[in-house]
Amino acid sequence: MKCLYWNIRGLANNPSRLALKNLILKEKPDIVLIAKPWMNIEAFPRNWFQRLNFKLFAMNNRDTLLPNLWCFCLSHLNPSILEVDDQHVSFKLNENGKEFAMATVYASTCYLRRRHL
Repeated sequence: MKCLYWNIRGLANNPSRLALKNLILKEKPDIVLIAKPWMNIEAFPRNWFQRLNFKLFAMNNRDTLLPNLWCFCLSHLNPSILEVDDQHVSFKLNENGKEFAMATVYASTCYLRRRHL
C-alpha cells in the first residue's frame, strides 16, 4: 500500500496539477491525500483524477470554510471512513486480507484548536 500526502498550497493552477500528475505517474500510489488545495472541489475538473484511475472518497468538514484535506484512492479500493472533523480524516481499508487504518491531518495553526485534535 503506497500513500502520497502533499501539502500542495493550491491546486487551481496548471503547473501544480502537472507536478501532481507527474508525481502520481512516477510513484504509482494507491492513496493520494491533498492538503490545502485552496479551491472548491466543484471547480476542479471532475475527470482529472478519474483519468488517473482515482476517485474522491473523503474530505474534512470545516463548516463554512472549504475543506483543506482531499482524500483520493484508486478506483477499485473502498475505504471506510472512521471519523471526519475540521482537522483530520481517519479511514480504514482492506487489501489482500489485511486491514490498514490511516489518518490524514492538517492541524489548525491556533494552538487552542489544535489541542482538540
